[in-house]
Amino acid sequence: MSNKVLLEKSDGVASIVLNRPDKGNAVDPELMTQLLESLSDVVSDATVELLVLEGQGDHFCSGREAGLAEPRNAEQWANVLGNIVRVNGLLQSFPGISLAVVRGKAFGFGCGIAVQSDVTLASEDARFAFPEINSGFPPTIVMSYLSRWIHRKKAFELVITGGELNAREAERQGLVNRVVAQDQLNREKDSWLAKLAGLDGQGVRATKEFFRDTAEWATQDALRFGVTRLANFLSSREQGK
Repeated sequence: MSNKVLLEKSDGVASIVLNRPDKGNAVDPELMTQLLESLSDVVSDATVELLVLEGQGDHFCSGREAGLAEPRNAEQWANVLGNIVRVNGLLQSFPGISLAVVRGKAFGFGCGIAVQSDVTLASEDARFAFPEINSGFPPTIVMSYLSRWIHRKKAFELVITGGELNAREAERQGLVNRVVAQDQLNREKDSWLAKLAGLDGQGVRATKEFFRDTAEWATQDALRFGVTRLANFLSSREQGK
């Protein structure tokens, strides 16, 4: 099995790199399996505070590789789609902060993992799209989470047209945190890593957990839960001193 996904860990930072640059880091079954294994490793490692997701070469991930044999029945389709759900679940459950660093194409599955990362950095040449509808494929998995990140009107426009967003428009829509020149992307990544590494790890994890868990809650319910969660957090921290 070739190394289609590279995983490195150092000083609390894990780096996952999609490694099919000659294919635009397109997803095939082997890459998907290795990505699941790498994410599982990172999520289960309590020493990892930060996760960086990148693509080798000119593109982040151009989506599912064209020309792959289609599943022959609903069971096989469920397995393929289930792997996408598992990747999404692992990324969402990572207790630290995830950063997607995007160059070139972030299409389909690639756009999904870029969007669902906690922080998304992009070079000026980056492009984002969910083009599944162009192949007659309703992107229902994407629709299950996309409107949590951007307005429903824009989310629907993206999935129903399959159109592309350039990096600046993706930033305006809220899919991207920062857009920088191509030669500044690594510097921007390092700046974010240094900034995040200097924060209290327990506080960061508690903040992310609350932000994730209350995303669909009514304001007053989230407020009451927030008071309880913060009181418990501060109390446990004091007791641990």
